[in-house]
Amino acid sequence: MSKMTSRRQFLKTSTVLSAGAAMAGGLTLAQSANVRGSDEMKLALIGCGGRGSGAIRDRVQVGDNCKVVAVADAFANSATGTANGLRRDAGNADNAMHEKVDLPNDRAFGGLDSYKKAIDCLSPGDMVVIATPPGFRPYHYRYAIEKGCHVFMEKPILIDAPGFRHVMETNKMADEKNLKVVVGLQRRYEPQYYNWVEQMHAGAIGDIQYTRVFWNGDTPWTRARSAGEGELNYQIKNWYHFVWTCGDNISEQHVHNLDIGNWIHGKGNRMAHPVSAQAQGGRTHKAGPEALMRQAPPFADRAAWDTWYQAQNGGRAFNRHGQAWDHFFVEFTYADGSRMYSQCRHIRGTQGDVSEHAYGTGGTGRPGNLTGRDGRRIWNNQENVPKGPYQWEHDMLVKAVREDTPLNDGWHAAMSCMCAVIGREAAFCGRVVQWDELVEKGKPYFPNGEVTSFDQEAWIQPDADGFYESSVPVPGVYNPFV
Repeated sequence: MSKMTSRRQFLKTSTVLSAGAAMAGGLTLAQSANVRGSDEMKLALIGCGGRGSGAIRDRVQVGDNCKVVAVADAFANSATGTANGLRRDAGNADNAMHEKVDLPNDRAFGGLDSYKKAIDCLSPGDMVVIATPPGFRPYHYRYAIEKGCHVFMEKPILIDAPGFRHVMETNKMADEKNLKVVVGLQRRYEPQYYNWVEQMHAGAIGDIQYTRVFWNGDTPWTRARSAGEGELNYQIKNWYHFVWTCGDNISEQHVHNLDIGNWIHGKGNRMAHPVSAQAQGGRTHKAGPEALMRQAPPFADRAAWDTWYQAQNGGRAFNRHGQAWDHFFVEFTYADGSRMYSQCRHIRGTQGDVSEHAYGTGGTGRPGNLTGRDGRRIWNNQENVPKGPYQWEHDMLVKAVREDTPLNDGWHAAMSCMCAVIGREAAFCGRVVQWDELVEKGKPYFPNGEVTSFDQEAWIQPDADGFYESSVPVPGVYNPFV
């Protein structure tokens, strides 16, 4: 990390470049690049859901010389649908995708091993956009780097301790190959965040004592089980609700806020991570019927209970869909004694809150603002960027490639994703968990070896009624170590 250009300096230079280019008559990023010049960069998309489809369009809209040449998804119909949509956009002269797609039917790949086929369509120096379920990402990231490709990947990039070790090795490989990596923790590319953190690192509110971070919201999507559907197929289709595919909601969404906390508790480019965590949480809205039936009048059978449940919940049927918890509270402790207090929740009808707060010896702050101990504002962000963070992160990745500027988000992203893992494991076991011990000995959630075929047996199995309660961790009983 000591070799990395300051993110603040990098982004500031980029902002000046964009503004200067506009003043000079619309010089584009591609025209200003000097490493690959006008060379065409081929792109492959791995994971054709909503986020992947959006990310590949963001990548193309950077405006450099690039072309989408392959897509892949576990489900062939998703790959085909995305390919059709990209080709349709490419034929529209008013669309940013116009003439940016070279995607015949035989380069829209389906299957759990399809990512290799898509990446094999590229050459060293090309780029992979990865938006697959999080449990798979360490393997997809490794394959892309081994092939010499630059990478944009969504968060989280790991869901367990073995995945963390795997990703950290890949990060080192990426640096050795001078490959550029951006992770979709897009707050890092928003001036209200990077200027805010810079001010705090400069001492604007004194020494940081603690932070509070939140991702509290509604329940996520579920997809119904199809008749005769295989168990592995069903779980990957509902990846958000299984720890081995998602990492639980503390990983999938709350990692955004944890990443900001880690950033604040660090200094400059030094990556901070907690040394320990204690936590609690549970599974109430998502709890199995045995638990929920205790809160209702007695029923003769489960069907009667289901009817009652739907009447109480606006006609919504009970979701027999997974093993994930729906709320966590974690206290993280850093090496200097400062703390981060973390909340995340997915329960319908509860108060929503997605935010970050910092508290120092000389004041407090929220993104874009700092307030002194007397309650007066002492700083607020004055910088804007010409595009939103989802686009800006792709612009910065391409700039780093074209101008050969060091950029590897994989390091801080791995730390923050592992932060989510230690918080989850502390809640699952109900005891204090130490970072170093969990990194070394933490149990695997993703199956040993790759999952490359729907013919493989699912890592988690339901009971005879289709529920997964037997695989839900029980605090005081669960052991987070191998």
